[in-house]
Amino acid sequence: MKFLMAVIILILVNSCAKPITKQFYLLSYQPDQLVERIKNEPYPLTIRLRPFEIEKAYAKPNIVYRRSPYELEYYGFHHWAVRPSDMMTDLIYSHLEGLNLVASTVRRLDEKGKPDYELSGTVLALEEYDSEETWFAHLKIRMTLTRLSDGVVIYNRLYDQRKIVEVHTPMHVVRTLSELTDFFASSLMNELDKTFYEEMKSRGGAR
Repeated sequence: MKFLMAVIILILVNSCAKPITKQFYLLSYQPDQLVERIKNEPYPLTIRLRPFEIEKAYAKPNIVYRRSPYELEYYGFHHWAVRPSDMMTDLIYSHLEGLNLVASTVRRLDEKGKPDYELSGTVLALEEYDSEETWFAHLKIRMTLTRLSDGVVIYNRLYDQRKIVEVHTPMHVVRTLSELTDFFASSLMNELDKTFYEEMKSRGGAR
């Protein structure tokens, strides 16, 4: 009888317990204008932003965390709301569009005629990295700009940044990753500004 009562109580407790639900996150930041923009008007160029690629370990919807260079783990209930590669593509596209850096930014090669350049990126790390007492947000991305007329890569840079997460929760990890994405994207825009200026100058179109 006591065993039966214990089973009934356990069933009642489990039925009343609040189920654990998945939580979904997005990287988000407010793009800043270029502080020292070389030219105020957009460069007369069409840029194709190629969809970002991503290392397979980070392509899952689960947010990644690790405690060593040799082991990856995945949160069970903390997920990205959008595929990380698509999320990063959308952020950089919106940043380019918002700055009006070039005359046209497209995503497909056949969208508005033939583009002049192709900007591509690969996410190499998007993760929480834990030490014994400190959490870090870690973002690692390689960006490449290719001149389509001759296939020459005119810009290639690896961004690899970590930043301490002050509060140890997945929400604050995502917030810190957003800050790193803001820094990466702002640096990218400044360097694209310089690169396009030099390209236009070599073609006799910059003053």
